[in-house]
Formats: sequence, structure tokens, C-alpha cells
Amino acid sequence: MAGTMDEGQQDRVVLGSLRENLPFLTRALRAYIRAENAEFFNDLATEHGEIAILSVIALNPGISQNDLAAILVFKKSAITKLVKELEARGLIERAKSAADKRFNALQLTAAGQLRYEKISERVTTQHAAIFETFTKEERSQFFDLLNKLYAHLGERQARRTGLSAAIAVDGDD
Repeated sequence: MAGTMDEGQQDRVVLGSLRENLPFLTRALRAYIRAENAEFFNDLATEHGEIAILSVIALNPGISQNDLAAILVFKKSAITKLVKELEARGLIERAKSAADKRFNALQLTAAGQLRYEKISERVTTQHAAIFETFTKEERSQFFDLLNKLYAHLGERQARRTGLSAAIAVDGDD
């Protein structure tokens, strides 16, 4: 059949506009990253969302569940479920916020802190492998641009939904 590709030619497929199509690229990257993460998640027996939740709480002790949901772009009901599961496993604890008793302030337990540190070490090792073809400057630029897009889309979402402005995202302060 004329015009068909033989096996092995896929590395020469022309993507055209898909090279700059964010939904296509994020879906493809997500599939590759999921494959990279399979062993990682299995070895650490992590639940969906656990790494992000533990990381944000470790870096922001006392964060509210609402702010956690907003920064992670999770539904509040999903965060509530995940927080309850992590609390039941002894990794985080909730306390009424001193500033506003209607909200729970989240923090890691000692076991949660140890888990966060163990996961962080593995993430660092994994990222080094994923980004081995990037220079330090390229990696920095890549994440600067991704974080700029993340903040921009968060602001657009806040305007679209009529919610308060997106939470500011700072560096390693």
C-alpha cells in the first residue's frame, strides 16, 4: 500500500503543529512519565496525590485544606478524602486553624516528615535521570516557563470561576 509507514519509521513521523500543541504534548509526556513512575510508585507504595500533598504540607505547615485543593488543582471533595486517608495512616494531622476555626490547618506528623524526606530523595534521583539531556540552565528555564504557565492558567481559572485569585507560588523560600 503506497504511503504507509513501515515498522521502525515512527521515529521519523512528522508532527507538524502537534509539536506546539499543549494538550497533545502534555498527554504524551504524562504517558511517558507514568511509565517512568511505575517502579517509583510501586517501590514506595504511594497513593495518587500523596507525593504532592505531603510536599505542599511539608513546605507550608498549617496550610488549609481549601488552599491545598486550590494549589494542587484538586476538587475539595478529593482533597478531603485524601487528607482523611493520610491522617488515618498517621502521616498528617489536622487541627482547627487559630486564625479561622472553620478551616483545618494541616501539618505532617513525624512519620509524615520521614516519608516526605524519603520520597524527596527518590524524586531528586528520578528527576536527574529524566532531565539528564538538559543542562542546568535549560532545566531552570524549562521549570521557570512551566511555573509561569501554571500561574497564568491558575489566574485564568480563578477569573473564569469567579473564585478568589489563585494562590501565589514562590520559589524555594
